[in-house]
Amino acid sequence: MSVAQARPAADPPGGAVIIVSVPNGRVVDLDGGGVNDGQEIQEWPGNGSTAQQWQVVRDGAQYRIKLSGNQAWCVGRDQARVVLRSCSNALTTWDFEDLGGRFRIKAPGGGYLQVVTTSPSNGRGLAIAAGSGAAAEWLVNAAEVPRRAMPADPRLDQVTFLTSHNAMANTDEGFWGRFPNQSYRLKDQLAQGVRGLQIDAYASNGDVKMCHGSCWGNERTLTAGLQDTVDFLNANREAIVTVFIEDYTSVEELRAAVARVNGFADRVFNPAQAGVRQNGWPKVSELIAQNRRLLVFSQRSGRDAYGVMFDRDWTAENYWSLGSGGGDVQCYSRWDEVPLAKEEPGFRRLHSMNHYRDVPSEASAGTDNGSKLADRVRRVCGPVAGRKPNYVALDFYQKPEGGAVRNLIADLNTYW
Repeated sequence: MSVAQARPAADPPGGAVIIVSVPNGRVVDLDGGGVNDGQEIQEWPGNGSTAQQWQVVRDGAQYRIKLSGNQAWCVGRDQARVVLRSCSNALTTWDFEDLGGRFRIKAPGGGYLQVVTTSPSNGRGLAIAAGSGAAAEWLVNAAEVPRRAMPADPRLDQVTFLTSHNAMANTDEGFWGRFPNQSYRLKDQLAQGVRGLQIDAYASNGDVKMCHGSCWGNERTLTAGLQDTVDFLNANREAIVTVFIEDYTSVEELRAAVARVNGFADRVFNPAQAGVRQNGWPKVSELIAQNRRLLVFSQRSGRDAYGVMFDRDWTAENYWSLGSGGGDVQCYSRWDEVPLAKEEPGFRRLHSMNHYRDVPSEASAGTDNGSKLADRVRRVCGPVAGRKPNYVALDFYQKPEGGAVRNLIADLNTYW
């Protein structure tokens, strides 16, 4: 949309919001959180802090972007720089141009609030510049994900699935002493309600095995793991399962492993063949009726012909690590070219939220998978993506005791 086509916005969302760059997924952040005149406004990954929460308030025909935690201070201008200023300063008024869900934020004297380049850079200052392209487009998202009632017959992109990280690295199937991520074998994970499996696949000794980091020799084959999944689907006609492959194989190596899975081709859903990009994701009931209840994504391209889709074409996924201490809750895309809120006309990506540490343990999962997870969904990853996750990927998903994870998934499936 050109500048001439832009129309005055209906008021942006009320209450606390975060302002997210459309092309790079970083958010408007007050440098260091300090409330000082001239403090630089920068781009940073969303972290749920008060330094990233603003309130857009109408002031006559224009708007001010107030710091939610101290509304005497606003996003303002210092020539081409974007800085904090007293809201009484004339250089804190803005025009919002509505692009249909996105906004350009214009300085009344000319120029647009924008990122310096569309590639993300933590801590880089924002700018006022004449260009009105992608770098000047913003999402204004509520600081907590709004809740819309779940339809009686939801689409796939409206529901949420419990997902196990490194599902194959479990103690039941021989990963003792090698930093296992799960306790139960694949069959039992599925039986206990897991509906997303993150699996690493390596070519090893003429086969494809489910290894972690490297193959030691006693790992199960990917064919066996996928057969467990297909057998489960055949025995549970209402279930939908997604497999995410961290893929270290060639196209032909993976093709051969998949071809040995009895019934794989009958169950796999191919979104490209189904016209998902043009028509959106099907309803859950449609997948069940078609008996196409297995989705498989690979981190490598070129596998679509046999139903294994390139994840960057169909999903958005946050960077995986909570850090070694579990305190790094910021949320940004694993892939710079696919911001978490990326949308294409008529199509919404499946949003996969990773929530685990560099080094797994049951004790740390007990800490991470409770209120920290629920808060990160609600106040960090959800607002950055503009919606709840479709997959919540965890280590030791059964932790903490008492069912906190199951309760969270159940709650997420009451709204979209």
